Amino acid sequence: MTTPPNPPAEIAAPAEASAPPPPTGTAPAPRKSFLARTFSLTIGQAFRLLGLSTLTGFFVLAFDFAPTGTTFDLGGAVTAIVQRAFTAIGWAFDSFWKPALAGAVVVLPIWALWRLVRAPFRK
Repeated sequence: MTTPPNPPAEIAAPAEASAPPPPTGTAPAPRKSFLARTFSLTIGQAFRLLGLSTLTGFFVLAFDFAPTGTTFDLGGAVTAIVQRAFTAIGWAFDSFWKPALAGAVVVLPIWALWRLVRAPFRK
């Protein structure tokens, strides 16, 4: 009779189950509040928001936008943009805060609503 060959040593010995690692003693970080998760910004995001507010403010102020106005002339608007574009650039260097504030009135509520809508889908 023939005897079966001896299996290799690594297969013959059953692998010992490894024990789970010991606890490290630190608790998981507590979850941020809803407001902190929704409205927290990095420095880069804050600068982008300020830039977008300023750019929007240039257009709001260049058009002399009045929310109570009832008429709008497209040709007049295009002419006003061309005429005031160069003036707005010079004016922006003199008073940066005005377009930033005027744009923030438009951009910040839209940004806040967007963050609130996206909040349930964020981690």
